Amino acid sequence: MKLKHYFVLLALCIVLLAGAALYSAFNTNSTLFYAIEGFTIVLLCYLGYFYRKTIRPYDTLIGGMELVKDLDLTTRLAPSGQHETDLIVRTFNDLLTRLRSEHLTLEEQYSFLSLLIEASPMGIVQCDIDGKTTSMNPAAREMLSPSIEEAMKALPMGESTTVRLTGGPQLFRISHLSFPDRGFQHPFFLIEPLTAEVRQAEKAAYERIIRMIAHEVNNSVAGIVNLIDSEPAAADRLKALSAFVTRFAEVVKIPKPQLQLCDLSEEVEACQPFLENLCAGKPVHLEFCLTDEASPVHLDTVLFQQVLINIVKNAVESIGNNEGHITVTTTPYQLVVADNGRGIPAEVAQHLFTPFYSTKPQGQGLGLLLIRDILTAHGCTFSLLTDPDDHLTRFTIHFVTK
Repeated sequence: MKLKHYFVLLALCIVLLAGAALYSAFNTNSTLFYAIEGFTIVLLCYLGYFYRKTIRPYDTLIGGMELVKDLDLTTRLAPSGQHETDLIVRTFNDLLTRLRSEHLTLEEQYSFLSLLIEASPMGIVQCDIDGKTTSMNPAAREMLSPSIEEAMKALPMGESTTVRLTGGPQLFRISHLSFPDRGFQHPFFLIEPLTAEVRQAEKAAYERIIRMIAHEVNNSVAGIVNLIDSEPAAADRLKALSAFVTRFAEVVKIPKPQLQLCDLSEEVEACQPFLENLCAGKPVHLEFCLTDEASPVHLDTVLFQQVLINIVKNAVESIGNNEGHITVTTTPYQLVVADNGRGIPAEVAQHLFTPFYSTKPQGQGLGLLLIRDILTAHGCTFSLLTDPDDHLTRFTIHFVTK
């Protein structure tokens, strides 16, 4: 029962007593009448005191609770002039001040965390308790691909995995984590690009090995050739071995690109005679579809020609002795080399651009490695995939616009 109900009950008691006083008056019992009237006056005084001490502070506190309920943490309760009530009011106002301070701190932390998530180079995908995606930051939107989404669905809570995108050099680490919120564990995914770090580690490792092998083999070959000049066949074999090792050494001698502003179509056109020479004497038709629209890109022309020659050379080798077609297409800031060769199986596409990986019987896995390092030094993004619909293999390069 609320205090107001007690107050009403007390008022009813006073009314009853007043009625009893009137009844006694009609019965000429003056002593009882004065006694009841005196008691009624005392009750009325007590009722006023009870209201002032209890009901009014109670209403004040109820009003304060409504402020907290509505999250109004700026309004304060006014003092009532009563010591007990003012003590409660001061405590309540201090509590509101602390709540407001903590609320502002949480809002500032939340805003700061939101800014960090939005600006983070790592992809962050938040999910609900059922695992459905609720939000993601801009980095995650750029990184998401069918391969990454498939890996996220199969990844158990608390574990991590690495995913290499099909047909490209990009490598990502995916972590499935959770954070507590209102008593529940809310899952989220972290997507971290590892391409640059892994590529640098790979490059440092194979550069060290290649330099060591090239140094030792070339030193040994030079001495042996002098000893067996009388055996031409053996000398030729050693020279071929030296050339083989030299090709490895060239991979680690890629100079830093000397970038200059060029038109993409013009650079491809300048390389056309070299590309046609690769197809000479083979049943391969080479076609150029170059855009007339200006496509200014920053290139090292020598390194770019080396990349384009290697790409077309791989396409010619993929076609083999069959009749084939190679198309070199340029659009603004993009180059595509398509061929109708034997294609790239899915299990092979995952290992492309890996150092020394090759499907050719006598291949050393250097061609795509050289292309990867040169294009990466240019800041380009690229992919090599066989389209399952038209069965054409396309090497696509996206150039940086500055």
